[in-house]
Amino acid sequence: MKNLTIIFLAQDNAFEAVSATYGLIIILFTYILPSIIGRNKRNSTSITLINIFLGWTLIGWVAALIWAINDEDEFGKSRPVFKHPLSIKPPASMPLPFSQPGTKSVPEQLQLYKALLDDGAITLQEYDRQKQKLLNS
Repeated sequence: MKNLTIIFLAQDNAFEAVSATYGLIIILFTYILPSIIGRNKRNSTSITLINIFLGWTLIGWVAALIWAINDEDEFGKSRPVFKHPLSIKPPASMPLPFSQPGTKSVPEQLQLYKALLDDGAITLQEYDRQKQKLLNS
């Protein structure tokens, strides 16, 4: 009976050691998660330093995680969530029809306005107004 009790105690200690090890691995992985997510960012060093030195505070860990998840464009600037309609510019390869008056024929100008309408650079009302101006001239 004494030998059987020792075996059960040894199994309990082994189970506790394994579960404690797995728990520690999960906690460490969660702690460095912002550094893993932000490893390919332009500011990966800053994200990692914030994560390591301030991650023990919940605020530091959340700040590092948000910074790591934040989507950046090719210049390292954050992309705006909402883009104001007036900030939309037509592609640089497409010249504005009214920027070179008298150099294009009416059908060419109509095609350019239609392309601007299709790209969303002008509204349907603006397109109709410009079309009427061209057709009446």
